[in-house]
Amino acid sequence: MTTVLAAHGLGLGPWVFDPWRRPFEAAGYRFEALRMPGHGPEGDASFADAVAALDAAVGAAPGPVVLVAHSYSALVAQVVLCRRTVAAAVLVCPLPPGRPVPSRASWPHLPRALATLALGRPYRPSRRAWRALGFSHVPDAAFEAAMREAVPWPPRLCRDLLAAPAVQPTSLDTPVLVVLGGDDPVVPPAAGRVVADLFEGVAWRYDGVGHTPMLEPGGERVLADVLAFCAAPVRPRVIESEGFGPDEGIGHTTRRARRGEKARKRSAYGQKAARA
Repeated sequence: MTTVLAAHGLGLGPWVFDPWRRPFEAAGYRFEALRMPGHGPEGDASFADAVAALDAAVGAAPGPVVLVAHSYSALVAQVVLCRRTVAAAVLVCPLPPGRPVPSRASWPHLPRALATLALGRPYRPSRRAWRALGFSHVPDAAFEAAMREAVPWPPRLCRDLLAAPAVQPTSLDTPVLVVLGGDDPVVPPAAGRVVADLFEGVAWRYDGVGHTPMLEPGGERVLADVLAFCAAPVRPRVIESEGFGPDEGIGHTTRRARRGEKARKRSAYGQKAARA
């Protein structure tokens, strides 16, 4: 039996994947939602701790593994995919590697976040910040439930993210699907497609979807496509994707040929500002 390992985003927990658990299990998968380091009673954690925990979970899982990771954990998963080959990987609204570029929607909330993290304290976003960023398209009832479960952001982890983790794939044997929200206020589609390029994967964009499709009304169509990809993963493949025009919803090889090697080297792959 194939095991699905699901890794949540910053300040969230395994509960964020509850809407996806039953459909995956009905499709014949063993589904395990992980609690990432720094998001439980153990306290603070680093980016390296998160990578080690996810890598260990992949290594310990029985049978083939499908890795489903959201937001910051999708960046953690990118590092793990540089070390291991899995049956398939689905990166949902992934943070790209390298120096983070704050989206316009995050600007009003940055001063408080940076000041708190600079003091080494966990940062708990305000309700307004959560609503504007991670839960912009989540219905009110689901948002209230999420606020009861959300935890502060670990300061070491956040500082490590600001220090620009590097991702350097040495193998491209894992089929990778990158799910992008067309209305994502945290990871705009142009930034998320960088990850698909890096792993020669497939990028699908969904208009009307924000940063947390698992809890959003538009998440049903995302889930249906994710299940179809997991059942028959491809790498690479030219696929027209929802919300992209004929010159956009295509695979890495075609994009690289179109922009040329010189343009590829100077593009925003996230490595220019990344530490080695």
